[in-house]
Amino acid sequence: MDEKAWAIIKAIITKGNDAVVRKKGDGYIVLEDKREIKFQAKENRPG
Repeated sequence: MDEKAWAIIKAIITKGNDAVVRKKGDGYIVLEDKREIKFQAKENRPG
């Protein structure tokens, strides 16, 4: 990978998201995996 790709990956990770590198043809692509919680249930366990 070249320096530009590493810089992009580092920037994505610095923001707190995951960087996904995938093969595409003879090269590769870098994707930013940004997930957010839409709903979180509280667990109410007795005891």
